[in-house]
Amino acid sequence: MRRDSGELRVLIVFSFSLIALMFGISGEKIIKSGVAGEWEIVSSFKGWTLYITSISPGLLVFVLATLILCWGLPRVLKNL
Repeated sequence: MRRDSGELRVLIVFSFSLIALMFGISGEKIIKSGVAGEWEIVSSFKGWTLYITSISPGLLVFVLATLILCWGLPRVLKNL
C-alpha cells in the first residue's frame, strides 16, 4: 500500500534526474578544463604515493552523478 500520489513520484524522479544531470554537466566541464591545463598533485604518506591529475576532480563529480541516480533514487522511491 502506497502513501503517496503519482505526482509526488514524478516530482522526485524529475528532481533527482535534474540534480544528476547538473552534476554530470559540471563533471564534463571540469574534465574538459582539466585536460586543457596540465597540473598534478603528488603526495606521499607512509610509503604510499598518491597522484592526482587534472582529470580526477571531474571524474569524481561525474561518479557522484551516477551514484545519485543508481543508488539514491531507488532508495527514496522504495521508502515512499
